[in-house]
Amino acid sequence: MKTATDKTTEFFRKALDAMYRVVGFPGFDEKFAQQEGWYSKRTWTTRQRDDFRKWFVISARQDLRWPKHVAEREFALFDLMWGWREKKGVAGR
Repeated sequence: MKTATDKTTEFFRKALDAMYRVVGFPGFDEKFAQQEGWYSKRTWTTRQRDDFRKWFVISARQDLRWPKHVAEREFALFDLMWGWREKKGVAGR
């Protein structure tokens, strides 16, 4: 039986995979993430971020059974810690 910590860790790994796919990676790239300033080497648009936020909240509610307000708060922290730099217009490298 998985503990709550295991489920949360698994979910955040799934979220990182999804976030990396948004900007063109096949999934989470640990080598890329170990580079200095990795978070500013790719960008996403406001729309991409908003779409990812919707996915994150829905998935967290399903996978972790978090209430909506908890999922939204956790997204804010996730985005602050790991989110891509936001760029107006077209996302790119």
